[in-house]
Amino acid sequence: MLAALTATASAATISVAGVDDNGSGGVYEIDGQNYWWMCVEPGPPAVQVPTLGQTITADSQSFLDGWDQQNTERLGIYTGDPSLYTTAIPRQVAVMEYVLDTYLPWNTLAGPSGRFIEQSSDSSLYANDDAFYNPFFAVQNFLSETYGKTVKEDFTDMSDFVNYYDGSITPAGIARSGIFQDILTDVEGKGNAFFDTYTATHGYYIANTLFPSADPDNWQDALIIASFAPVPEPGSAMLIACCGVAWMVRRRRRLA
Repeated sequence: MLAALTATASAATISVAGVDDNGSGGVYEIDGQNYWWMCVEPGPPAVQVPTLGQTITADSQSFLDGWDQQNTERLGIYTGDPSLYTTAIPRQVAVMEYVLDTYLPWNTLAGPSGRFIEQSSDSSLYANDDAFYNPFFAVQNFLSETYGKTVKEDFTDMSDFVNYYDGSITPAGIARSGIFQDILTDVEGKGNAFFDTYTATHGYYIANTLFPSADPDNWQDALIIASFAPVPEPGSAMLIACCGVAWMVRRRRRLA
């Protein structure tokens, strides 16, 4: 039964190599191209990520199909209440797509690739007060918080979302705190009906490791940001290679 749940007709296998990260986000090389990624499986327990010199194989899935499968404990919450597949998950995914579409600097910093790869992947720079890193990590804060709200359906009250940068006195922390608060205010004001009909502007894909959260084979789920344009469901590795997408990565096995 578990094996049947780990793969879907839309999954495709990809190769993921670590480039650099700070645990919350960074850059992977996926099938020969670099993509920025965000953590969407925060600890505890802390979950490993492939670093420079490590390569893993992974499956990609649509954002909607993959949002319940970060680990077996999380999957059990949803399979235990199948109504969540038509209530919580679709609205949560739409909210996250809206935040990614709206608060990442697509029009100014994505560059000709549409993948933000013009921004330095050097993790020593991630704490800088910067026009890319500030919104990137504020949005990552939002995605990680949404991960923790497994059954949340009402987004007119965002008081249960924690601002990781609240109280920071650094320029970057102050900027990121402000962006995060802007996101919460914006989402609250939109109302639930807005998200029930929202269509993503950019392409997002998700995959993950379907193991117990503390299992040594469980790797941190990552949203990979890749292109301006939405993309169809991944039906094959060729589709993945030809289209810019955003994935969460499902770790299958470690390669030599």
